[in-house]
Amino acid sequence: MTTENKKAKISPEDYKIILEGLELISISMKDCKAFINTDLIQPPELSIQIEDKASFRLKNQGVVHIFHNYKIEAKKQGSKSKFLSIEVTFLVKILSKKEFTNDFFDIYKDVSLRLNTWPYLREFVNQITLRMNIPPLILPFFKTP
Repeated sequence: MTTENKKAKISPEDYKIILEGLELISISMKDCKAFINTDLIQPPELSIQIEDKASFRLKNQGVVHIFHNYKIEAKKQGSKSKFLSIEVTFLVKILSKKEFTNDFFDIYKDVSLRLNTWPYLREFVNQITLRMNIPPLILPFFKTP
């Protein structure tokens, strides 16, 4: 996962106040695509790379739409050819009782957002790989940075 080390522009107290004012409306899959290279034999061990990025849009009456995109690539260690590629974007709809700011989101996307979307990603990856007729890929627990 990619994270950047930046100095926080919001105090921990202000972050906590905004976070406590959030209510989950829904989490759903916005879009996805998956690819398996049928020209390759599945290696016994895969090297897995996971990247994510997130953005948000403010809607009316305190509703926020957060788009959390994950990109997963799996290949044989030392190989340049991808065996498996999965990309999925989740839409997280929340109600924010306090002002939802860019400074808040800069921290939220790297800490709290992943805690909410990671279980959905794990389940999706497990099921999509099973449907690709390969042993289901089980992602590890998410551990906060």
